[in-house]
Amino acid sequence: MKKLYILLITAFCLFASCKSTMSITYPIKVEELVSPVFIVNKVVLKSGTIEPTDEELIKIFELFPYSEIQDIVYEKKGIVLETSLIQATPVQGNIEYNIVYDVDTNEDLEELPEWEINYEVPEDNDQLCTLIFSMDPPEGFLTVQVVMNTTRLVPAKKEGKEDKIQDLQTTVYHTFDNWTFKNIFVDQRSCAQIKFNKHLTPTFVQNELYNVYKVLNQTEDGYLNVPVKDFIEIRFNISDPGNMFFSPAEIYNAKLEYLFDPGKKYMIKYKLKRFSPDSTKWKVIFVIKEEKPKQTK
Repeated sequence: MKKLYILLITAFCLFASCKSTMSITYPIKVEELVSPVFIVNKVVLKSGTIEPTDEELIKIFELFPYSEIQDIVYEKKGIVLETSLIQATPVQGNIEYNIVYDVDTNEDLEELPEWEINYEVPEDNDQLCTLIFSMDPPEGFLTVQVVMNTTRLVPAKKEGKEDKIQDLQTTVYHTFDNWTFKNIFVDQRSCAQIKFNKHLTPTFVQNELYNVYKVLNQTEDGYLNVPVKDFIEIRFNISDPGNMFFSPAEIYNAKLEYLFDPGKKYMIKYKLKRFSPDSTKWKVIFVIKEEKPKQTK
């Protein structure tokens, strides 16, 4: 994968210097365009929830719901999204991941949870589109921000004056509450089964959206089938009710990694180490208790 270096200090300075001269952006009116077609030339993924591997990233970029987005944008705005560049360009080898880079020491400081693919377009095309996908707390659903950009020429009203070029932009938002790139099915004959404390809300199981995972793997008595050969990662949101010393708090994206044993049932609870009044600094400790079969007389 390609590295995309970001100089945060430089970027901040540029933003500060350009803020006062930022141009006005006007909405796109399809009826005023020569063509309603916009070429998708950039796809971005941001995630504050999952931590995909390189192989998972490739699969995610390949399986984004591009055709559904085309339908949504056309229905809402009458704009046609051209995705031929996505179809013609392999994902593998073209994903760029963002790195915070120290220009003084030439060191990579931090890998950011943001990845992108940029596509080359003909120079004479100025109707372009960026797809910005995100999977953020609390729910972790896949959300897309479709940003379409172009320009228009505004002739000068008086002789001797220059024509103006105005920036045009229109954005469409949509959330996919059942999208997943995995579709994990666990065989009930060779798995473990788990339940959760009422204050725990699962969001992801092995980087698959929990709302989709449970459709395939929840039993009639409310247990969740989970694999047992390797450590499994489950992410939770916690609605902590508080106590006489601490107010209720919402904690997002708490991660549990555990190796369950086949054929066993577990109840998952949690404890909080409250180091300060700031709930973002609290430590979540998961308590996993095996449920023993009831003894028959």
